[in-house]
Amino acid sequence: MKVKIINGRWKKRFHDYMYIGIGSVLGVALFGFVSYVVALDRVVLHVDGETLQYHTLSTDVADVLHEKEIILRSGDIVKPQLKTPVTENMQIQVIRAFLVKIKINGQTTEFNTVAKPVKSVLTTAGIKCGKDDKISPAPDVMVKPGDKIKVVKVNTAIITKQITINPATEYRKDKDLERGEEKILSQGKPGLAERQVKVVYEDGREVNRYRLAEKLIRPMENKVIARGIRTVIRTLETSRGSFRYMEVKNMLATAYYPGPESCGIYAKYGQTYTGKKAGFGLVAVDPRVIKLGTMLYIEGYGRAEAADIGGAIKGNRIDLCYETYREAAMYGSKRIKVYILTDQ
Repeated sequence: MKVKIINGRWKKRFHDYMYIGIGSVLGVALFGFVSYVVALDRVVLHVDGETLQYHTLSTDVADVLHEKEIILRSGDIVKPQLKTPVTENMQIQVIRAFLVKIKINGQTTEFNTVAKPVKSVLTTAGIKCGKDDKISPAPDVMVKPGDKIKVVKVNTAIITKQITINPATEYRKDKDLERGEEKILSQGKPGLAERQVKVVYEDGREVNRYRLAEKLIRPMENKVIARGIRTVIRTLETSRGSFRYMEVKNMLATAYYPGPESCGIYAKYGQTYTGKKAGFGLVAVDPRVIKLGTMLYIEGYGRAEAADIGGAIKGNRIDLCYETYREAAMYGSKRIKVYILTDQ
């Protein structure tokens, strides 16, 4: 009977020890689990338009991205930096780069970048721009995917060179010479000057130049020509009759037809500059050489009146009017004598 009592007590103690042991094991396990949970940090990850929240044992930002299999591409930016230790409630942002094209010195390259001002993109790409360089879009404009940035390199150079100053022509009236006669009194001498210019280059090509200064080294001497003013009346005998003239000029002659073939849209007017109906016997001249209204005898053409002008008729040129386009076209251009008649 005594033995049974001892055995009963032992059995009760055994159960107590067993419960204590199991409780201890469970307590250790629970403590370990709680410790594990407490060791996890909550992070918020912003990437590719999504926001992810989770707990992690990663030690730094780089580990977080590796754990979530986030692959970084060239130009991507991570905030905070990859080596930043992970902290509770950390906000991690991955800013994806996009492709832009940069053209400089005629060469186009591709570059990955995030949204930032154009000038920052160029700096990141290692492109140095001078203060005069042309940048498009403007340096402060934010780039967008697919943008094309163009840089035109602008350089300047100061050039000093000597230039020749051609002599001007000075005319002097000479009563001893007949009208139409000229005599060179002095050939003149060219002058010499030193000129300083600023030359502007864009991508190595000259686009402009500005005169900065000029210094006269040697003045020019005018060419002097005596021009006759004495009127001598002479008679020209031709198959068309006799003509009295006071001056003869050597001129370059062309021909025109007052129709659309020669005059284009102006043919519809059919009138000369002086208001007369265009036709044979009326010619175009430069009024500075032959006054309008002057009567002429033209070698190979006949008697005519200076009644018209023309955009291309400058200096010693004369344009003869014909009644048909064929005649005008066949005339071509030639050197002729033009006589200034006395019967005006």
